[in-house]
Amino acid sequence: AMASHITGGSVFGYLNHDVGGPDGRRSHVERQIDPAQAAIVRQIFELCAMGLGKVAITKRLKEEGALAPRAQQGRPHAWAPSSVREVLYRDLYRGEIIWNRTRKRDAWGVKRQRARPESEWLRVPAPALRIVPDTLWQAAHARLEAEFGERTAWGQQLDAELREARAAYARLEAEFD
Repeated sequence: AMASHITGGSVFGYLNHDVGGPDGRRSHVERQIDPAQAAIVRQIFELCAMGLGKVAITKRLKEEGALAPRAQQGRPHAWAPSSVREVLYRDLYRGEIIWNRTRKRDAWGVKRQRARPESEWLRVPAPALRIVPDTLWQAAHARLEAEFGERTAWGQQLDAELREARAAYARLEAEFD
């Protein structure tokens, strides 16, 4: 994780680049900024900072025929408000990689993804992967907070309660390991 190797899949705005080892085989995978997709990511932040909501941004991107993230699970290959939201809240675009957000298996090895407490997250600065300047990130998030302030505060309270419940469950589960 500290070496900035990719442990997940592809992310809109980046290309996954195979890095060879001394034996010629793939050693690991690293991200590189995709200039065409990065321009769309910056455009989303700019439109948000100017006051457009997620639905209006989605409509604008569709009208312009902007590149969209790779379709998954039979979904259409087009922008959706949920995709725009994911872009606006992805820390990687501001140059910060976060690992260990979720636990993929339970104590018995059964696949069951669960969120980890924020105290267990590993945050690594990655300035070479920054697509959105800090001022633009802050402007967009200030606008989101201003528009959705009450819901955001309410959501944060629910998130805090959920994190507390998950932490209690993790402590209980650890007793049975």
